[in-house]
Amino acid sequence: MRRLLVFDLDGTLLDRDHRLSPDTHAALGKLSRRYPITVATGRSRASAAPFVMALGITVPVILYNGAVVYDFLTGRALHERRLAAEEARAALRIARAFPVDVEVYRDMCDPTLYVERITPRVARFQRKEKLPAREVGDLIAFLDFSPLKLLLLGEPGVLAALQAELERGMPGITVVRSEVDYLEVLPPGASKGAALRWLCERLGIPPRGVVAVGDQLNDLEMVRYAGTGVAMAHGPPELRRAADLVISSVAELPGLLPP
Repeated sequence: MRRLLVFDLDGTLLDRDHRLSPDTHAALGKLSRRYPITVATGRSRASAAPFVMALGITVPVILYNGAVVYDFLTGRALHERRLAAEEARAALRIARAFPVDVEVYRDMCDPTLYVERITPRVARFQRKEKLPAREVGDLIAFLDFSPLKLLLLGEPGVLAALQAELERGMPGITVVRSEVDYLEVLPPGASKGAALRWLCERLGIPPRGVVAVGDQLNDLEMVRYAGTGVAMAHGPPELRRAADLVISSVAELPGLLPP
């Protein structure tokens, strides 16, 4: 295996209804005859599994925005990073000053979203990702373990201010926007780009053999790492500037990539 095609899920492979369209399915069928395919997503194992199965992916996948590289064939994590419990609690203390909802991802084997309460924003997220949620009251008191990540839901302007505050107060952790209304707090050094580098080194694939496709700033590092970085046209300007190709639909890719 000397080449790899890696896709973000939401906003890249999945449409606005979070489904794989017939055109995308057809394009992936053509591409899979030339490239092994995998995904790099902020989703959890439980949330990503239906798409991994539908696409017949056999290469390890990147989950939780790079906190985990997971092999669905063997059912085990090949690479994992976690937030220290005190790091997570410190991030929660900062977030308390902002009108956001926080979801805690405890473990790959646990699909539950741990929240202080199930608000309309949390309920919308549950419907999108088809995950259960559990109200635990005070998250700071609850959090006596090392989580995989925190997901903060809120208005774009609020999240921008919160991101700046988290980066100022906790420079060691990774803070990244995965959607306009999602802000993720990740373990130090965790990113899709770092996880992709780790995976490619394990598989013996050089960067020049990698095509990475994404649509948000959490995809920026992997787009920069890949020999061919591809941005979706609706992505932010910084991502589009970093990419070698900009596309409106995954269906365009078979005609743009070398055989």
